[in-house]
Amino acid sequence: MNRKKLLVGAAVIVVLLGAAAAAAGIYVAGVTPSDLGEPGGSTDVLYSDGSVMFRNSPDDQVAIDTTRLPGYVADAVIAAQDPGFREGHWFGRPTRITVQLTRTLAGNEHTGSARLQAVAARLENHYGRDVVLDRYLNTMYFGRQAYGIEAAAQAYYDKPAATLSPGEAVVLAAQLDSPGDGAYDPTVHADAARARFEEIRKAMTGGGTGVVYPEGTTRTAEDSGKRHDALRPKDGAGLIAHLVLDEFNAIDVPREGARITTTIDPKLQHSLLGAVGAAMGGQPANLQAAAVAVQPGTGRVLAYYGGERGTGVDYAALAHPAGNAFVPITVAAALKAGISLESKWQAPAEGEFPAAGRTIRSGNPVRDGKKCPGGKPACTLLDVQRDGLKVPLFAVAMKAGPDTVIDMARAAGIGTMWSPVAGGEPKATPLDKPGRALYPSRFGIEVGFGQYPVKLIDQASAMATFAAGGSRATTHFIAQITYGSKTLYRASDRAEPAIDAPIAQNVAWAMTQQPAGRLADGRPTALAAGEWPLTNDVNQNANAMAAGFAPQVAVAVWVGNKTNEQPLLDKAGTAVTGTSLPAAVYRQFVGSALGTARTDIDRPELIGDPKAGNA
Repeated sequence: MNRKKLLVGAAVIVVLLGAAAAAAGIYVAGVTPSDLGEPGGSTDVLYSDGSVMFRNSPDDQVAIDTTRLPGYVADAVIAAQDPGFREGHWFGRPTRITVQLTRTLAGNEHTGSARLQAVAARLENHYGRDVVLDRYLNTMYFGRQAYGIEAAAQAYYDKPAATLSPGEAVVLAAQLDSPGDGAYDPTVHADAARARFEEIRKAMTGGGTGVVYPEGTTRTAEDSGKRHDALRPKDGAGLIAHLVLDEFNAIDVPREGARITTTIDPKLQHSLLGAVGAAMGGQPANLQAAAVAVQPGTGRVLAYYGGERGTGVDYAALAHPAGNAFVPITVAAALKAGISLESKWQAPAEGEFPAAGRTIRSGNPVRDGKKCPGGKPACTLLDVQRDGLKVPLFAVAMKAGPDTVIDMARAAGIGTMWSPVAGGEPKATPLDKPGRALYPSRFGIEVGFGQYPVKLIDQASAMATFAAGGSRATTHFIAQITYGSKTLYRASDRAEPAIDAPIAQNVAWAMTQQPAGRLADGRPTALAAGEWPLTNDVNQNANAMAAGFAPQVAVAVWVGNKTNEQPLLDKAGTAVTGTSLPAAVYRQFVGSALGTARTDIDRPELIGDPKAGNA
């Protein structure tokens, strides 16, 4: 099937959608055929000022005659998405595949809506399931910016779809379940991919006999370089392009002919790249930086840097231990529990906590090489936050309650933390339950000093919540989507109260006491900075992070290893800490972003009990 014939078929489908809706006396979310744009039209992605970031053109989406594919390709897709596709009556409820295709072409409808079901039934009855399946295979999104089975085969296996093995076809079919986040991508989530593979294989004709998992043959997104041939983003925004399109694919609007206005400010994006370049230029090759900037009060992602290539691994999307950059959340939990910034806490080099099983005799006390200012045996919670003293932080977390810390993390904007797995990689654990349901089953008291990895964008979101006086907004990359003169989607920039304002104000002011947060001209900002050690050597750092804000922008910056874990040393051979390279990126970017704007964060009335400490 050639491209022209396919597009004509798409046009007829769009017309049919309108006709079916009219026949039923309904409208598909107010969208008429003329509003859907020219089938096969390009999707323009714009910066917040309207300038073009890139153009996603379906001219690069190769349409093929799917009847020439090996039968197991369609069999795998049907087994994965709609095992009953070839069964049933024509004049009944439409198949799931038909509904998915109709929704993709028409947009604006939830899969189960009565009117979409009616349109899908008419479509299926008019064209027949073979035509529907052909269009489905040529249209649907498989992840990695691959639309259609041919593009997917190239993206994942660097081969035409006609030469896919049965196992490779099953892997691609699995991507249709959750293409936007790579949930079943073997190179991202190997265990989940293999489990889903087995489910699909068993559902195939003949029970999938002889279908073998393609061990080690799936290319990574970085190796394939095949996110999408039409991506030509400016200012290193290639990784942003993928995030925008993934977010776009989750919104119920027509897919072709759209103009997507993002939240990314081109000037701030350029400033962020400049700040990263200035700090990381000439550094050892193993060092990698990532950074995210979010607007407090709206959740708009203003600038984003996940890697210098703009393709492959997105280091800003990975989870990293935040260390002391997470501690403002612990302090907020302490304030909620009635503990004042002025409370005093013991800070020995080795702290014993028998109730938690952390004792010298058992060989696992809480250890810390840092000391209170002046070498004093105790210091205030304000000092503890600034300097990231682990022993008192453990005590603070115990008193406030680790479950309270987890609840505060969720309130601030941390959506997921990675919990430890004995003998394996940490597991992503959504913070969608009360803290008491996650402690101690998933997380320990160590949550108090930032041991558990979090996404950088979540860390920036949490900082934005404190900057906004405790009001949290959902982070997003898309501001609006238009078709011609019609706006079909506009993001909500509304922030909702999440943390009591006095708590947020106390945390914000406490963060201004970090000297590394002062800009080049001396203006104060709120900053928390820390590091996390190597797995097998607590005396060497493997991750470093700085997270903070001025009233106008919140930022999180990470510096770590590109691949294998090794000590973080800068070009002078000095250990990288949160207050070194990450803080340098933070200061230059925030200074450039703010210009001459004031950054004052006034001292609030301090809350809590000054005598609540253990010293």
